[in-house]
Amino acid sequence: MRCLPSALAATLLLSFTVAEAQTITPVRWSEGAPNATSEVKNDTKIEGLKTDNVQIFVSLAELKETEYNRVWVQVFNHGQEPINIDAQSAILLNGDKSVRTENPDKAANSIQKAGEAKSQELSSAHCNIRMSGQSNGGVGSNCTPTNTQMQMSKQVTEFSTRQAQWVRDNALKQGPIDPDAQMQGAIVFRKDKKPADYILRISVGSEVFEFPVSAQNKRPSYD
Repeated sequence: MRCLPSALAATLLLSFTVAEAQTITPVRWSEGAPNATSEVKNDTKIEGLKTDNVQIFVSLAELKETEYNRVWVQVFNHGQEPINIDAQSAILLNGDKSVRTENPDKAANSIQKAGEAKSQELSSAHCNIRMSGQSNGGVGSNCTPTNTQMQMSKQVTEFSTRQAQWVRDNALKQGPIDPDAQMQGAIVFRKDKKPADYILRISVGSEVFEFPVSAQNKRPSYD
């Protein structure tokens, strides 16, 4: 029997996995349900769900001055066997639209590059064209950036660097989670163009959890 090419085999495996996940009835967060919790900390709503084997908490907040939102996830394994969590399988659903997770390293690099580009723009002063007063009548230019421009440029670079490093340091790792252990971290999503309500869907072990979340999707102030 001939072996399938590795790429085709991987595609078929992914198709089976997605199809299997779609047949699982999600555990949905609902206000007041006995297995659901909710609280607000630092103006951020935290929602929780509990089953026999899993307890999970999620909260959505923006990554300020970036093109991304982050969902903080904390999972406890109360079962007898290790469970897996695939951060990259999480998705935000909005009607017939969906927002897939971003690779954390790529998102961090994008945040840093955007900050560097804006910093360069701020430190490149708009030149004031003036007569140079030279004997040849040529035109000179005064292109020295102001102290304010240089300070803003520095602040943008430092802030974007911190935000990018936060993503690298806090990205949710892939499973497994041992019995009586927990795992926590951030999943990153690209912002939409306007405020939106979503359903966050995330798989933990053999269970699928769904949470209603909202995002303001604020654009960076320097756009």
